[in-house]
Amino acid sequence: MKVFPHPFRPRFGAAALLLFLSVSPGGTVPSNAPDEVVEFVAQNLPAPASTAIGAQAQRGVLRAFQNHYPHYLIKPFAMPRIGVDAAMDSGPLMAISAGMGPHVISVNFRQSATYNEQGFLLPMEILLARVLSENPVVRETDGNGRWLADPTAAEIESALLQLRQRVPEQVWPVVYREDLTERSDRNHVWTLPTSNLVRALFYRKDHFQEAGLDPERAPVTWDELLEYSRILHDPARQRHALVFTPGTTISYGAYHFLVASGARAMKRNESGDWEAAFAERGAAEGIHFFWRLMRESHERNGARMVGSASLRPDGFPLWRRGQVSMRFAELNEEMLAIASPHLIGIAPVPANARGERGGELNAEMLGVFSDSSPRQQLAAMRYIWFVTGEEAQRIRTETFVNRGYGQFVNPDLLEKFGYARLLERSSADWREAFQEALTHGVPEPYGRNTQFIYRLMSVPINQALERDYNQISDTEAVDDILHLLERAVQEVNSVALGIIPPEEMRNRRIVASALLALLAGAFTLGIGSIWRSFGKAGPKVDWKKHRRNLLWGWALLTPGFGLILFWQYVPLVIGGFSITFMDYRVILDNTWVGVDNFAEILHDQRFWQALWREFYFVALTIGLGFWPPILLAILLQEVPTNFAKYFFRTVFYLPSVLIGIVVMFLWMQLFDPSPAGTLNQVLLAFNKLGPLPATLIKWLLLSMWGSLIGVLIWLPIRLEEMPKGLKLCFWTAGAAFIAITTVPLIAAFRGEGIAGGMELVGTLWGRFELEPLRWLQDPALAMLCIVIPSVWAASGPGCVIYLAGLKSVPDELY
Repeated sequence: MKVFPHPFRPRFGAAALLLFLSVSPGGTVPSNAPDEVVEFVAQNLPAPASTAIGAQAQRGVLRAFQNHYPHYLIKPFAMPRIGVDAAMDSGPLMAISAGMGPHVISVNFRQSATYNEQGFLLPMEILLARVLSENPVVRETDGNGRWLADPTAAEIESALLQLRQRVPEQVWPVVYREDLTERSDRNHVWTLPTSNLVRALFYRKDHFQEAGLDPERAPVTWDELLEYSRILHDPARQRHALVFTPGTTISYGAYHFLVASGARAMKRNESGDWEAAFAERGAAEGIHFFWRLMRESHERNGARMVGSASLRPDGFPLWRRGQVSMRFAELNEEMLAIASPHLIGIAPVPANARGERGGELNAEMLGVFSDSSPRQQLAAMRYIWFVTGEEAQRIRTETFVNRGYGQFVNPDLLEKFGYARLLERSSADWREAFQEALTHGVPEPYGRNTQFIYRLMSVPINQALERDYNQISDTEAVDDILHLLERAVQEVNSVALGIIPPEEMRNRRIVASALLALLAGAFTLGIGSIWRSFGKAGPKVDWKKHRRNLLWGWALLTPGFGLILFWQYVPLVIGGFSITFMDYRVILDNTWVGVDNFAEILHDQRFWQALWREFYFVALTIGLGFWPPILLAILLQEVPTNFAKYFFRTVFYLPSVLIGIVVMFLWMQLFDPSPAGTLNQVLLAFNKLGPLPATLIKWLLLSMWGSLIGVLIWLPIRLEEMPKGLKLCFWTAGAAFIAITTVPLIAAFRGEGIAGGMELVGTLWGRFELEPLRWLQDPALAMLCIVIPSVWAASGPGCVIYLAGLKSVPDELY
């Protein structure tokens, strides 16, 4: 058996060393003294100011650990987070790159394979064998930080069995797996769960009773869930039956509908490699049911409703305010939930039409960071072994009970630790829901490169939500969704997992090499042209005559030039250029891959989509932001009275001085996708008009639109003194304004987005038949809805500048 020696190897340069010395509490020198103070950094420690019951229980466990090991000094991990999707990883990864990673590192299922492959984790059964071994030599190191001896095979096997006893059967394949770094040909335990989490349905009993439903009976099947949602959903009262998070993580909320029919995000193929596997009919059926919740039309009290669930980023705050009737959330293994059983019911995830049920199974896990010193490795292993042991579990249960939370604790733990008297107060339904969810739980995706699998799976789900399946059969809808899934799986396997045929990869390398050569040539010619231009433009200087002045000039420029060179160009050349041609690893050795990174990005559809969105955003910002300040300045210039001038100037300038968060919440209310949203209420009010007034308003709007187009075309032609370049700018901005706002106009007329835009002419007569627009949730309108608030807020300052220019024009010229 190969045992990992892994000596302590500091990995930081000069800049990281300064940061390490000023911030990091780790980095102690290996020593064999048994009572030496050892500092180590751990993730997931409770915040000092937190008064939550979970934090109090954790502090009790930490105090007990310190009593057992007083020479260990535990310090919390602290590092800023960057971004949204990768916020969980950004802090630890930055710390690891700087050589100050946490010694006890937090890992979830999706991260586990990546952290394994990058060499961040150490095999825990070997470390545990060192900790439990009766031979003290296996815990000692030489002067170079290498272990003096290794545990025996029997000790490692015994440690492996003890680890397995602390891991549920469904979670064992996640923590016990192959070494993806290929340093060993055996499976190892890489992480240890500290708390197991399962997915369940939470529901408000008071909402059920108010709607005439049985408050003690949750929906058992998908059909019942849909029926209950239609009864409970009431947007006019700001009451949501179900709420899911929109955007790139929408698949996380819908995943249990997919796994109920046996579908999985990823599976191993015949060769043992992981690949995307959600292109199955069961997954398509689950997404179709999710579409029915969100988009299927139905009648309620004589009114036509679209969908019976909501997509909201603030789902949890709405739940806490009592505005959500049901939600899918996680149950903790120890503290099932903190809520009144008389108000909140908990039930298993509903089953599909065939009686199949499935929900996500997850866990909070800890591992030992591989770049820790031997002393820190032993300390981290002892800490993890303690917090996952029975004594820590007893301390947490005791804390929950003593603080008055006994009724929320798992009944099995109450009975185990002598609190049987509290079993009558605990909810049997909650206990059954947890056991049922654990039995049918499906581990969160944990295969290779699954860190962003939810974002990739969200693409076909969002595409399906944009389609109208109301007019076709369920079978046809499922077939169409299955086609979307097949395309998504093909892209995931080629882009995210790198499953590309050798011939295609060779062609990609040729294209990437040619493009790099072209860019390098263009860059060289550009720099040469600029150098020659500046050389010709500069005056010729007599070096002998002005040598003193030139030397002083160079001396003054040298510090600034040196700083820029050292902090920008040197890292760019040494680090940036080398990393671009490497498979860069933070811990392990880097591998030369040539132009493969460029070949990958050039054939990644997301890169070109992002580039197109960038141009689209610029066109929207210029097209919409260029005209309002000019027109507003002209109008304010023509205001007859001084009072009116100052009043309107103040009104139009006021948005620019509002706090950004106020503007955000204001426009969120305006863009509310429900019928109760401000803009949707205005749109739906047109449906109440009779045929004649509706027709007149349609033609009036069309005439105003045509007049605006005519002005944009006529103005540059009429003003003969306008330079040709400025005329071209006017026409370009006008064309962009017309193009990018025609789509929303069609959507507003039709109420069906772009798909119904071709029938616009047929809607110019008769009543309006508008439906609530989804605004920020509609891909055709989302970018426009983002740009409009910024244009609205920025029009005031631009208007003042143009108004000042108009004031300088003499009155005789009018």
